Amino acid sequence: MLAHPRLLFLYWVLDESLRARLQGVAGPAEAIVEISADGTVFRETARHRFDFRAPSWYLQNDTVDCLLRLRLGIRSGDRFEEMLRTEPLRIPRTTAGDSPEVWMRPADLRRSPTGAVPLSPRAAGAGAPEAMGRAMGAMTAGGPTSPGGAYRSHPDPRGVPDYRPAPAGEAPGDLCLVLHSHLPFVRHPEREFFLEESWLFEAITETYLPLLDMFDHLQDDGVPGRITVSLTPTLMAMLRDPVLLDKYERHLAKTSELARLEVERTRRDPDFGPVAGFYRDRLERLRWLLADCYRHDPVGHFVELERAGRIEIITCAATHGLLPHLRANPDSVRAQIASGVAEHARQAGRAPRGIWLPECAYFEGLDALLAEHDLEYFFVDARALHHASSRPRLGVHAPILCPSGVAAFGRDEECSEQVWSAEKGYPGDPAYRDFYRDIGYDLPREYVAPFLDPTGERGMTGLKYHRITGRHDHKEPYGRIAALRSVERHADDFVRNRALQARRLAAALDRRPLLVAMYDAELFGHWWFEGPEWIEAVLRRLPEAGLRAVSPGEALAAQPRLQVAEPAGTSWGAGGYYEVWLGGLNDWIYPALHDAGRRMTDLAARHERPGPLQKRALSQLGRELLLAQSSDWPFILKNRTAEDYARARLHDHLDRFAALARQLERDAIDEGALAALEARDNLFPDLDPGLWRPA
Repeated sequence: MLAHPRLLFLYWVLDESLRARLQGVAGPAEAIVEISADGTVFRETARHRFDFRAPSWYLQNDTVDCLLRLRLGIRSGDRFEEMLRTEPLRIPRTTAGDSPEVWMRPADLRRSPTGAVPLSPRAAGAGAPEAMGRAMGAMTAGGPTSPGGAYRSHPDPRGVPDYRPAPAGEAPGDLCLVLHSHLPFVRHPEREFFLEESWLFEAITETYLPLLDMFDHLQDDGVPGRITVSLTPTLMAMLRDPVLLDKYERHLAKTSELARLEVERTRRDPDFGPVAGFYRDRLERLRWLLADCYRHDPVGHFVELERAGRIEIITCAATHGLLPHLRANPDSVRAQIASGVAEHARQAGRAPRGIWLPECAYFEGLDALLAEHDLEYFFVDARALHHASSRPRLGVHAPILCPSGVAAFGRDEECSEQVWSAEKGYPGDPAYRDFYRDIGYDLPREYVAPFLDPTGERGMTGLKYHRITGRHDHKEPYGRIAALRSVERHADDFVRNRALQARRLAAALDRRPLLVAMYDAELFGHWWFEGPEWIEAVLRRLPEAGLRAVSPGEALAAQPRLQVAEPAGTSWGAGGYYEVWLGGLNDWIYPALHDAGRRMTDLAARHERPGPLQKRALSQLGRELLLAQSSDWPFILKNRTAEDYARARLHDHLDRFAALARQLERDAIDEGALAALEARDNLFPDLDPGLWRPA
């Protein structure tokens, strides 16, 4: 497995016969590293001694842009006895590739006889699943040769087909604003209060309802432009779950009651009284929006906004599984995508045009699976385009077309830095609300206890009376008017900088550039309390700055031809690759996940025509596996936040999977126990276990 192009994770599973062989040999264990350009001829590059008694091992890697495999065995003098051999692993490029530059119309590429444009053999995805490395044939389109040298931050537009200057007076650039909305599936109907369910409740109150309210304001005022919102299948399931919605409405009512008490308590307090009144009014409005305007169905209102042309909704893999770490089981990757697309169609009433790859994690060849499900586009980190198989002539300021015909949009670093950066980002302004100071910790325990965990443990209430102030413990009272002034100032700054950036790029590109600004939706409102107001202020300012807010679909329609290239494997996590989800704190989960994935494929293949009870069992096996595969669990373990809960969830889903699989294998399904699992982990009601059958 790949943590980073320079760091690999190796694990092995020994059966009894192999254990017996190892006990009968002398000499050190050795790993031989072999690489290949195209998967046909491998050559040895290194040898390492290791210990078979260890279950896993990290290996430093010196060669990138290749296929790599390891042969594990015992060295006895000059003789090497091979015990195990890994499947070839694609090591991604860390610089731009040198494949010929190709330009095509997306529709032409999708209609091509082979179904894909061949790139260099390295970019074909050798060693990947069959669907991921298909269509090696004669080149169907050509273009000018890409200029040599290192990647340039200012792209060179010379020779780009169909390039025409933008008409006079036309917008100098387009902004594609993308909000990724996701939470892991947390549902505990067995208890009235469960701490981790507050993740959803806080996000509804602070992010999802305020965003919907903001979209309504823009629509009412006729502000032009669309933005893109991903709604992951797990989030949509929770937002429409009657148990969770009932719990949330009780939570919102209780928080509103606390706000009313706070108005009375702070009535004579010139600093905190206005803040308490603000919270009371805000919470009452949210209750009115949820019940009267959105009819207890936030997802339904997102869909209405899409039909009205205000937003474009895209999907995600079913449970936000990190796809590069699941590719050891190609059918698991396919099932994550297929069930995510199917659930989106069920919830939103139409198939999605685009997908947000979990953690923007891409591996070469993944686009072919996306094309199988008629997805038109996805998003990647900037380095995925910078290190593509041929250098993108337009950089990240236009999508590239993958060999399968699916478009890849790259994140614009300048847009990201001004919002995400801890040093330069807007959310750190001293006037903004401080996230960590909450009356759940500040006020007497006996006063706040009725609004917290019934165990009496302190926690967040959502009522926070202080502003950031500075990087010290002393915090000044929060002032809403001052915070909104900062919102206006930061919106002015962001739009001004985007206009300058667009004009600079337009002069170099001789066409209208695209600026892709990608963020977690929960940043706005939850972590950055004033974030929804900032988005609204930005969207209102764009037209007068000569910028358009466009969806990916609109951006694709405006591009007559796109450069065809294979993005490099990357993610948007720290370090740019996959080590956030694969390290010493979380690597133990993958052998179990891969074993369950293989077992699921085997059971689905053996039950091609299952009876009604068998089909229910297979579907529930799929649900438990998908839930165990969520990238949220290794992320939480890495960051040591709610690690006990994440560890318990992983073990619970894998244990349920193993128990149900044994019942299915023995043809002794406990229908009562199955019904209990179906009631507990109840998402994906139409899940098709056939998704795991080998393609």
